[in-house]
Amino acid sequence: MTTAAMATYTKYWNFAMLVASKLNDSTFFTGYPDSFGYASGLNDHSVYPVLSYTDFKKIPIPVEYLDDTIDLDLKDVDSTLTQASWSPPTKSQTCLIFFSVAPEVEYGYTTIKPTYANFTTVVGVLLGGALSIPGVTDPVIVNSLSNSDAQSVVRKLLDSLP
Repeated sequence: MTTAAMATYTKYWNFAMLVASKLNDSTFFTGYPDSFGYASGLNDHSVYPVLSYTDFKKIPIPVEYLDDTIDLDLKDVDSTLTQASWSPPTKSQTCLIFFSVAPEVEYGYTTIKPTYANFTTVVGVLLGGALSIPGVTDPVIVNSLSNSDAQSVVRKLLDSLP
């Protein structure tokens, strides 16, 4: 991975962590970061540990597993989310914030669903000029990775809860 790519990825990772911080300020936050195509070392994408925000924020950027050949086909992401679960199981409100930096409009003719069995609310976030997340309507468009952008994501998520 090039130095420039690493710097860009770090900016996006830090923004996702900022969103988590803002979400923790507004709610009782538990969760887990997943990076699907960007890093293989974070998770098996099928069983997500329920981490407190204190533990969540300690997860470092997965530098040793970064991959700059991202697969934009969402079929693996969608099929995995369909089967994904939390460990331990939770009866609380579950959400997925899907950040995309993909420049293409199409993702192998697959979409992200607006809800999954273990993610009852899905919110999309477009970063770095990403054009769309197929299946996700009305995503948050982020331009500056600022505190106000992070707060916009949190507001969208909280407003989307049933």
